[in-house]
Amino acid sequence: LFYSFSLLFMQLSSGNPAYESFYRQVDPGNTGKVGAAEAAQFLKKSGLSDSTLGQIWDLSDPERKGYLDKKGFFSALRLVASAQGGSDVSLNSLSQNISAPIPKFVSIATLDIRPEDKAKYDGIFESLSPIGGLLSGDKVKPVLMNSNLPLDVLGKIWDLSDIDKDGHLDKDEFSVAMHLVYAAREKEPVPSTLPATLIPPHKRKKIAGALPGSVPVLPSSPFLLKENLRPTPALSKSSLGSSTNLSPSSSFKRSTPTPPQPQTHTQQYEEIFELADSDFDGMVGGGEVKDIFMNSRLPQSVLAHIWSLADTQRTGKLTKEQFCLAMHLIQEKVKGVDPPQSLTPDMIPPSERGAVSTPDSSSSVGLVEPTGIKDLDDINQEISQLQSEKRLLESEIRQKEEALRQRNSDVQEVQRDLERENVGLQELEHQKWDAQERLGEMEQQRAKLESTLDETKSKWQEENVKITSLQTQILSQESDAQMQEKEVSRTKTDLYCMEQEEQRLEESLHAGKAKLDSILKLLKTSQDEMDQTRSELSEIQDAQRELNKTIERFSKALNDSETSLADLDQLIAEESSTAGTKVRNHSTLHKTLHHVLMGFEVYLVLRDTGVRVC
Repeated sequence: LFYSFSLLFMQLSSGNPAYESFYRQVDPGNTGKVGAAEAAQFLKKSGLSDSTLGQIWDLSDPERKGYLDKKGFFSALRLVASAQGGSDVSLNSLSQNISAPIPKFVSIATLDIRPEDKAKYDGIFESLSPIGGLLSGDKVKPVLMNSNLPLDVLGKIWDLSDIDKDGHLDKDEFSVAMHLVYAAREKEPVPSTLPATLIPPHKRKKIAGALPGSVPVLPSSPFLLKENLRPTPALSKSSLGSSTNLSPSSSFKRSTPTPPQPQTHTQQYEEIFELADSDFDGMVGGGEVKDIFMNSRLPQSVLAHIWSLADTQRTGKLTKEQFCLAMHLIQEKVKGVDPPQSLTPDMIPPSERGAVSTPDSSSSVGLVEPTGIKDLDDINQEISQLQSEKRLLESEIRQKEEALRQRNSDVQEVQRDLERENVGLQELEHQKWDAQERLGEMEQQRAKLESTLDETKSKWQEENVKITSLQTQILSQESDAQMQEKEVSRTKTDLYCMEQEEQRLEESLHAGKAKLDSILKLLKTSQDEMDQTRSELSEIQDAQRELNKTIERFSKALNDSETSLADLDQLIAEESSTAGTKVRNHSTLHKTLHHVLMGFEVYLVLRDTGVRVC
């Protein structure tokens, strides 16, 4: 059986880091044990009912050790996940799937208020005598203060619970406050803002309709006033851990209410008693219930009388039954019914009936009115002592009967556990073969996974080679890029030099163009002068030819002896007239021709006179 259970544990925990993470939360010291209180506190975050969690505990702790080892805790996680998925809580749920589902856990403070819790909180609300359906801070404060939570935590709970910020709590708001108190006692952090799941439906529209950025005027919290700053002892133990030998089911019933049942005043008083019992010793002192009693606004003399009636054993503390009696008398007095001067037999707590007498009758116990006859007085005194001893014996018998009934109940519980164990053994025996078959399938899957892993490693190596090659290429490209950058830098420098040279050449070009324009102008002027000179030269040449012709005619005339002076004068006149017209424009030729003609005239005169002319 245990071998198959261990095999099932291996299937659940293998390769599931989520289960390991959950386990480290409940066993941070890795002791190998998770106590009932720690397990209950953690598993309640699943949102499952107490009865379901009790079944999960029974299946997870088959040896009834009172705690969970790692194997049992993993089984509990698997069963929680199955229950959250809608499956039945049984050993069959542990073997339906090979892969272990992941359960969901949330903070208790963010869970919806369960119907059974709501009924419990409503009962406490009514017992505090609300006015107009509302409880003031003064009435709520004693109940919440008895949780022994720090004042700053209680102030935060009040602020979250007073949703409409009117300084009072209605029934729904009070339920929210009590829900947050219970969550804080379970070491859950108080949320910074109220979760939407806890906001009553009829108040959600009011919150949603608030103007953005508006600042509500908050009434001062009844837990933040200076007069309330009293030392609050730390919570010594969780309500889950008030017993050292928790049974599998009781570990989920200590701190939360029982399944829905008709509410009575006694049940309400018991709930208030559990909140007031800060040290979990099963009794409350005057300091623990003072605020609760004073909340009734009854005179202190009346409250003192009620206390004396309820404290039947004169211990200075009240048991749960005595506290319920005191609360009953207070409620009756609030309604106008005065408390009796002494307790009637039906008012005495059931566990004390026959053992405790009323104050009036206590004087007759052990005291007998003397008759004057010594023997008779001795007999009466002995009878009185025997009656007192009889009452004590009857009280002891009732206590032992109560203990016997409790033990019979425990025996029946053990028998039911044994029957469930036998059923579990049979189920495990049937599941053993299925587990072995699944183990074979898992071995095959493991082989496939190993083959896939080898292929993946091979691909990884190939990819690694490619990455190395790419890295080499990148380094080479980076080197080339650096060289190109240097070349670009040099090219930019050359380009700059060329631009400077180009600028200098352009400046030289402009200067050359200016000089060229000047030269062209000078050349044009020279060309014009050359053309004029050529024209004059041509005229001179023409005149020279005419002059040569004239000279030839004169020479012929001179050489001809028959030519007379008159003919020469006529010739000279004609030539002068013709030549003068052609050479008039040139002064030098004109002068030359004139001198030539005068020379001929002189020659003719001399010749006529007989002068020999050479």
